[in-house]
Amino acid sequence: MNKRNYLFLFLVISSFYTIAAQQKSPNIIFIEVDDLMPRFMNKLGEGFGHTPNIDKLATNGVHFPHAVAQGPMCGPSRNTLVTGLYSHNLGFYKNGDMHFLPKDIWTFPKVFQENGYQTAYVGKSHIRPQDRKQSKAEALKVYGFDFVNASGERHALWRDLKNGKEVSEIPFIKHLKARGKYEQFLKDNAAPGHKMRSTMQEDVDYLDGYMAHVAVDWLETKKDTSKPFFMWFNFCLPHGPYDVPQRYYDIANKIKVPEPKTDKFGHFVPEPLLAGNKPADAKKLPKERLGEVANVAFMDKMLGNLMASLEKTGDLENTMVVFFSDHSIFLGNHGRSHKTTLFEEALNTSMIVSYPKLFPKDQINYHPMELLDLIPTAFDVAGFENPNKMAKNGVSMVPVLTGKTKKVRNYAFSEVYGAQSATGERYRYIISEGYEILYDRLKDPYEMHNIAKEEKKITAEMRKSVEDWMNGSGAVLEPKTH
Repeated sequence: MNKRNYLFLFLVISSFYTIAAQQKSPNIIFIEVDDLMPRFMNKLGEGFGHTPNIDKLATNGVHFPHAVAQGPMCGPSRNTLVTGLYSHNLGFYKNGDMHFLPKDIWTFPKVFQENGYQTAYVGKSHIRPQDRKQSKAEALKVYGFDFVNASGERHALWRDLKNGKEVSEIPFIKHLKARGKYEQFLKDNAAPGHKMRSTMQEDVDYLDGYMAHVAVDWLETKKDTSKPFFMWFNFCLPHGPYDVPQRYYDIANKIKVPEPKTDKFGHFVPEPLLAGNKPADAKKLPKERLGEVANVAFMDKMLGNLMASLEKTGDLENTMVVFFSDHSIFLGNHGRSHKTTLFEEALNTSMIVSYPKLFPKDQINYHPMELLDLIPTAFDVAGFENPNKMAKNGVSMVPVLTGKTKKVRNYAFSEVYGAQSATGERYRYIISEGYEILYDRLKDPYEMHNIAKEEKKITAEMRKSVEDWMNGSGAVLEPKTH
């Protein structure tokens, strides 16, 4: 072979490797929000709420209205997701049940690390460290994150301050002190029950604004551009207290916020389904619902900042963005407040999966989905072999998203202590203390009419699905309080 041919071959090989290097694996970002009720979104909800960035994401993605949380409370939801386990596998049904996860437990971010991904965790953390001495950052790095900036949540931070707990090493506190805003922060939070709204003039000095700033900075200046990345970003919002700055209340005040769709249950409800929530205070509801709109407006703006950052760095086209909430919240529906139950107000997760490079745009898919399905779905998009076997539970939704198949599961399962549920495309089934509830969500979207006795065949089928799930998904543990 002459020199000219050698040179040509060298150029062809060099070009091949250059193109291959540029076509790195897809990036993946989970954007998790706290207690978002889907009805408080505009495009995907009931036509109110200031959510232009959520709406834009939905236009570029697929919304799963029947995606449900496995454990409808903050701690159980996040800890089951990171471990790929169900609440009954951990004995973790409500926030106080578990102080730390077992040592050497499997967590899905480690799989990303092992496959060449750079991993990051930013924002609220309800994930339990493996021992009491670990900081949030130390714990999360053990679970598979290279970069961590986790400051907990707003009301927990203020509680620690009031109890004299050392908080000087928390990144958000350091940020406030560096900007001379710490005393203002203390004054903002001095009113009992966080009744005073933040007076911070810049979004970056409110906790969720600071966290969005950290994520944007990592995406734009700190990540290793030679590697694909996985980021899990956690908002504290729209979870109360409803104390965002007045400028977001100015937005909310222009919106007519409707009353709850229901004010009672239409049938008997067993105690395990009521233990984690309480009757709503009718006098407080209008203020709380207005506050939810204001909190959502702030969160939506920060979501826009994250998306703009992905676009600025050129990563957006090659990034699967998954937007979801850890669960939802009553806010007066069925006459209740709070969560930790198996009705749609607590279970729904506001799920949007956006990756126009591979998945359709502006679609609503009623296929049932669990939060645990996000793990094999992310593995599948990343190109890992046998994603469903790599994940502890869940099933990849990629075949559904790409249209290769219409169904990968019949039901999505959820639980609280003493009760379990199955969610299908049309029906939701709940069982607690032997009492069965069946809703036809097509005819009864607000879940008022129990038709379990009328639809005996469907009830029996869904009862068996719950029994098979509980019998086939591993150990069933009692709540852990140590």
